[in-house]
Amino acid sequence: MRALALALFLAAPARALEWQPIAGIQALGGTHFFRGETGSVSGNADAVFAAAIRRGEKWSLLPSLRSSYEGTRRVNDVLGASTPAQARMEHKAAFRAVWADPASRWRLKPGASYKRSFLKETADESWGGGLFDERLWTLGAEAEFLTREPHSLRASLDWFDAAYPNYTSLESQAALQFAGQPLARELVGDRVLDRSGLRAGAAFDMPAGERVRLDAGLSTVWSRYGRQKIVDEGGQFVDQARQDFLTSLALVARMPHEWNADLRALGSLTLGAGVLASNQNGYDATRGKFLENFYDYRELSVTPAVRLLMGPERAPVAVDLAVGWRRRTYGGRPAQDESGAYSGGALTTTEWTAAGTLTYPIVKRFSLVFTLERASARSNQRFERYYRYAYEATSALAGFRWDW
Repeated sequence: MRALALALFLAAPARALEWQPIAGIQALGGTHFFRGETGSVSGNADAVFAAAIRRGEKWSLLPSLRSSYEGTRRVNDVLGASTPAQARMEHKAAFRAVWADPASRWRLKPGASYKRSFLKETADESWGGGLFDERLWTLGAEAEFLTREPHSLRASLDWFDAAYPNYTSLESQAALQFAGQPLARELVGDRVLDRSGLRAGAAFDMPAGERVRLDAGLSTVWSRYGRQKIVDEGGQFVDQARQDFLTSLALVARMPHEWNADLRALGSLTLGAGVLASNQNGYDATRGKFLENFYDYRELSVTPAVRLLMGPERAPVAVDLAVGWRRRTYGGRPAQDESGAYSGGALTTTEWTAAGTLTYPIVKRFSLVFTLERASARSNQRFERYYRYAYEATSALAGFRWDW
């Protein structure tokens, strides 16, 4: 049905179609350090292609393709714990149709996307064979109401389906066993990470005084793990599937400032909060301990940032600086000491990040890019035989960016 609708859309007379291609490529290389290990040469790359196709006064279509690669070692949130990865690659195809009647304040934006993510946990692991490789389908729509140009109210609803094709029974048991004992009963099995669900969101932006702009957003994601059963206090499964509810709130304040025509800045402050509620429990088979509401957490974050623009407006030198703080507390997960004994206090992680980027234009559409990033995490969890809770990572990269 979507293919037929797209064919009819593009079959309109040529004079009624207007289109504008948009493309960009960024490639960076350099060195990075992780947990004090000797730095190694690596890099990141990102490529995007999109097109804005307009048919008459009311309809537009926005198809896009994007691929990215991260060769710098990072820590990913997998299975409710921090898991370091050697490299990550992602490919995404998406399209969105936009209905916008000039005589109306309403905008309707249906769309769909498909994404493949690949995660290499070790350097010798082959692409496509990762335990946590993901396929993600998304289908949904957004309705927007213009309050006062360019500000608006927005509401969205999306359906998604996520699958982990390599997370099979044999692999998952091997990854989650130690001395012949399963570490997490609920995660041992075939395709137990596969999930589907709905995401509902509401957002708005508005002026606050003459120079400050406020953006706020609230979203709720419901996920159902059809093949993952609930673990009871005896470490056995009950005939009930896991369900998660993730609620997130973000508030952003932005303020531009101009000293003169050749020196401008845009400052921002982002406040975030999140709560995950899950009916899944945990069971530590090595100690025979039942952990109720094992995946529940609450999170707070603060990120101040500033962008400095120097030089002519069409091709300025840009300096981006940002500092981030995030704290997550797992209410149903007690912290452990170095031997693995439970201390009784809730497990808490705190992460600080700092990033700086210099973009220096050389010729039209071509710029040199230099980045420096630093991340540091601390936790009251001392038992790190299986997962990482405390780490330090630094990367220094340089390369180019091309925009069309």
